Amino acid sequence: MRRLLQLLAWLLAAGPAAAALTVQLTPSAATPLPGATVTFQALLTNTSGTDKLFLNDLQATLTGDFSANVTLKNNMFFANVPGILLPGETYNGPLFQLKLNGSALGMDCPGSITIQGGTDIFASGTLATASFTLNPTPVEAWRYATFGASASTAAAADLADWDHDGVSNLLEYALGMDAKTEDRESLPQALTISNHLALSYVPSAADVSYVVQSSTDLITWTTSDVEAVTLANPDPPGRLTFRYRHPLGAAGPAFLRVKVMR
Repeated sequence: MRRLLQLLAWLLAAGPAAAALTVQLTPSAATPLPGATVTFQALLTNTSGTDKLFLNDLQATLTGDFSANVTLKNNMFFANVPGILLPGETYNGPLFQLKLNGSALGMDCPGSITIQGGTDIFASGTLATASFTLNPTPVEAWRYATFGASASTAAAADLADWDHDGVSNLLEYALGMDAKTEDRESLPQALTISNHLALSYVPSAADVSYVVQSSTDLITWTTSDVEAVTLANPDPPGRLTFRYRHPLGAAGPAFLRVKVMR
């Protein structure tokens, strides 16, 4: 009897066996666009061999300068399955969503999620945490690095011209130009190749698209009369060259331009 009482006393002092939760987020980093929602998946595992685990809440915290612009939109785990994991059970699916409310991110915004719960439905202890990062798009990172505190003003917008040199900010970014200094001389220059009007440029951005168009009147632009030209040893190596399909003078005046779009 004494031994039984001692065993009961030990169990009461020790309390219930601790249940453990592991969480693995996918992705660990995301690049949301303004007004868009990003979904984080997770692999959740109850590593306890004896206790069921009640997942009762999820909190998201962001620590970057743009954290006030991001909200926790949805705790998706609780919308898809009961908030309970049996001993050894796993859940692999959507966990939560974050929404970028207004302006684009200009720098990395680190954050973390905390899953709260325990071995009963009223538990609110910390079961697991996981870190993630919200990244800006390359063009927004460039914008904030270039214009600093004025990055969110109208003068720093894509189609604005900060340095008043006739080149939009987006085109300056796409061609690797200096958006704060007049440098029209850095624009792609016209040239001739085998009696054809040609144009070459170096694409400097991965998150914009480039298209070379031709026109005979500077009003209507098309790609149908433009063709790529392969040159040996372009300088720099990434330089691309395009030419007007018709020889000079064969079809009247001709113009080429590079159009950049996000």
